[in-house]
Amino acid sequence: MTFQNISKRKRWIVKRITVVLFLVAAVALSAASCGTLCLTFDDRFFDSWLDSDKFFKQYDARVTFFISGKIDGQAVAAMKKLQDAGHTIGLHALDHAKFPTFAQKYGVAAYTEKQIIPQLEVCRENNIRIRAFAYPYSQRTPESDRELFKTFDFLRTNCTDVKKHDIPLEKADGCFVKKVLKKQLFYGFPASGNFNLQEVKNAMKRASEEDAVLVFYAHNIKRGPSKSHHVSYKQLKEILEYAKSLGMALCGMNEL
Repeated sequence: MTFQNISKRKRWIVKRITVVLFLVAAVALSAASCGTLCLTFDDRFFDSWLDSDKFFKQYDARVTFFISGKIDGQAVAAMKKLQDAGHTIGLHALDHAKFPTFAQKYGVAAYTEKQIIPQLEVCRENNIRIRAFAYPYSQRTPESDRELFKTFDFLRTNCTDVKKHDIPLEKADGCFVKKVLKKQLFYGFPASGNFNLQEVKNAMKRASEEDAVLVFYAHNIKRGPSKSHHVSYKQLKEILEYAKSLGMALCGMNEL
């Protein structure tokens, strides 16, 4: 084989490798998630949450559970099972106390001392990883954010601060987080009760197109029709199936 033929063969091999690498990169980009949907659930509906794990696994979905009340033995057992299944555990205050009211009466630091630390200590003793907190009744202030960011990486309130009643969710810019900061406040949308499914889907489409994080919240997960603060499996199924069709990641807050 002549030197010229060897050189041609090398160029051919390089071209082939370049084409293969381009195709691999294209496949990786097409398979990459487009946006993230973060489903969150509040209070302590442990039985239905544990029952829902098989349902979430069908969609490769991890979600976040914010726990209110005393972290007793029953709560620890349920929280560890949910964490072991890949879900995120967050806190929701010992007495489900509104921050502004509590802080006005007892002081800002007292909220952490009385409402957070008793829950957090039990979680640490049982290797339950805590990074997130959901405001009870979504009652927050800039002062409360400063105080609670000393303990948590992520805080969740509802969308009323950034979404007016007369605009659809897809137009509420503050609900779409394009870059998650080390300390991040999320404005969640109540995807529960008789929410407008098309409004939710439109917002999910925007999140997927902008590669943004979108947060929904509910409480209990019901098999039948859902009450105002709860969500049904039928509603969740439509949300999750649409998320998968958009290529959205379905993650708990600890994964953000």
